[in-house]
Amino acid sequence: MEENLDLIISVCGQQPANQELIEIGSNPNYVFQNDPSFSSLRLFDIEGNIINVNSWIECAHYVNGGWGLTFQDGLSSEVLVLGITGAYMAGYFLYKYFRFRKSEV
Repeated sequence: MEENLDLIISVCGQQPANQELIEIGSNPNYVFQNDPSFSSLRLFDIEGNIINVNSWIECAHYVNGGWGLTFQDGLSSEVLVLGITGAYMAGYFLYKYFRFRKSEV
């Protein structure tokens, strides 16, 4: 977590003096304590999931795991496949339409 400290500070703010930077990992039994002096932040992951963090160590944990302040809404593969399929279908029907009209004349 030390290697991401600059990123953690840019997202979560300065580390409180009484806060130790501990490695939580994927411990399912760890419970984050609410910090009333920390302003709640909304973080996003690459899939668009949202989490509200309520303490600096919780924020640091999620930022270290790849979460950030902004959602990068990229072009999903499903939308890309749909667009390509639609373009091919439109091209095919236009080709058939003009070919049919040409054979009538």
